[in-house]
Amino acid sequence: GMYLRFLTNGKPSAPASTVEGKRAAMEAIEAARKRGGWSAACDALRDAGDAVTPERLSENDWYRLTRAYEIVVASGGRDMNTFASAHASEGNASSYDFRCFFMCVPRVELYRRIDARVEDMVCDGMLDEAAMLLNNGVEVDSCTAARAIGYRQSMEYLSRARRGDIDVDVESLLAFVDETQQVTRAYAKRQYTWFRGEPEGRYLWIDASKDREELSHVVMDAFVSDVHQGGGEDMSVLSKEALNEIKRYKARLVRLQSASEQKKLLDRIRNEML
Repeated sequence: GMYLRFLTNGKPSAPASTVEGKRAAMEAIEAARKRGGWSAACDALRDAGDAVTPERLSENDWYRLTRAYEIVVASGGRDMNTFASAHASEGNASSYDFRCFFMCVPRVELYRRIDARVEDMVCDGMLDEAAMLLNNGVEVDSCTAARAIGYRQSMEYLSRARRGDIDVDVESLLAFVDETQQVTRAYAKRQYTWFRGEPEGRYLWIDASKDREELSHVVMDAFVSDVHQGGGEDMSVLSKEALNEIKRYKARLVRLQSASEQKKLLDRIRNEML
């Protein structure tokens, strides 16, 4: 979302980074991380004056969290979201006619898709790639790739298995899969929050659960129209029934429900990744 905002609005007019400011921010965030991980680091940013950014960032996005901390300190308490874009501060409109679309599906359907996708990634190579990173000396949480959702959990799982902290069995495997599904669903929820916070009418919200041909017509009609007509943000508003359904939500195994799939994956982990 942040990259799209930079593209459509221009770079925000926030204070430029300095060597001293960056160092101080890194030290403050690192101290908070040692006290209590990501949660404590987000609290440090809130205490400094920015309560918005922690709710929008992906977990373990340390670069943006540190930059937000530097900005709020340098500006005397203003969070990074209060700074106007380059286009707005210069009083100029963008040179481009952006047509922005946000494709969404009912939340529970999205969560089911996410859970199934995580299973596919675990079975089809994500653990192998995590093992390769570890074998090449990349440590957990040591760089952007090692903090990415999925890779972080995979590397942590394999590292614990290599140290002998956990047994490589069905219980530990499914616990790892469940954790990865949870953090991925949380990331999707934050994406909804981010795009709901964009200016009304910037995006045309589209129900992606519809027929693909119908979706393509909706997008193309909007693309060729003389004026972009955004809207549909109310799709993000959950009904009481939907909220209750989400509260009761539990992941359901699909591919890894099969004992043979579990055994095949566990054998690969034991024989090729430890």
